[in-house]
Amino acid sequence: MRLRWARGFGTIETKTGPRASEWLGLDDNGNPVARVVHMDGPLHTAQGVFQAVPLDREHKLIRLLPFPPEGGDWLAVIGGRVVGRAAAPLPAARRAEAAL
Repeated sequence: MRLRWARGFGTIETKTGPRASEWLGLDDNGNPVARVVHMDGPLHTAQGVFQAVPLDREHKLIRLLPFPPEGGDWLAVIGGRVVGRAAAPLPAARRAEAAL
């Protein structure tokens, strides 16, 4: 089943500029039935590599940034279930379509 893919809300910074971090697979009626999501990895800065970043001033809430899983950092998701992984968004989208 071929889906029509549209950009989601998030973005990631790359060496060539900002890119979409989420893609939505829409059926013929325009309903989202699949997602391709980028898993953020550790934060690399001049001060070092961080696997967690604070979300508030008191550092009570943190966001964990683990290393991407084997097989790629783009996840193909259908109904909350990961159905495939890939190193780029297009192969992950094809894996999502194949799983439908």
